[in-house]
Amino acid sequence: MSIEKYTTKALVITSFDQSENDRVYKLFTREFGLLIAHAKSIRKLESKLRAHVLPRTVSLVTLVKGKEVWRLVGAEEQNVSSNIIHEVTELISRFIHGEEPHKILYDRVDEFLHKSDLYDKQKSRILFYYILLVELGYADAKIIGAKNIKEYRDWNIDDLYTHFLLSEKSVKEHIRNVVKDIQL
Repeated sequence: MSIEKYTTKALVITSFDQSENDRVYKLFTREFGLLIAHAKSIRKLESKLRAHVLPRTVSLVTLVKGKEVWRLVGAEEQNVSSNIIHEVTELISRFIHGEEPHKILYDRVDEFLHKSDLYDKQKSRILFYYILLVELGYADAKIIGAKNIKEYRDWNIDDLYTHFLLSEKSVKEHIRNVVKDIQL
């Protein structure tokens, strides 16, 4: 019986040490959603993986599904820099729980991280908050100016940013109301 390996891009949300040389990672992936992966001996000096899976980075990871846990067996850091990656990882950790694919949201996050440095930092934070709330079903996509959710999803990040600038006040108010309603 062969072991099935899954290779996917992942946003490394956080990590914590386990035992003497191991580390556990919280990863946000397109195919599996938010998952916990264990990496054996990654804290050893000779470990080739440890420099490639740092919190608040994007990595191409190879995972193996065990009986009870995911094992991280390979990684290669991707060059993605964003001035708000810390906020992105915090919000994802706060709002997403469990292994459930969020393919559209992951694609939005990936595109957003590549483009966010081109935008005003404060405005991009608010826009990301809105994007996350819409994709998780809490917020209304029409607030930003879309006719419906399909049109909203057809827009790229540049389109969303432009529409956000045109309706910033109403988007902010909507976010406040949604967060108040869901008590977060």
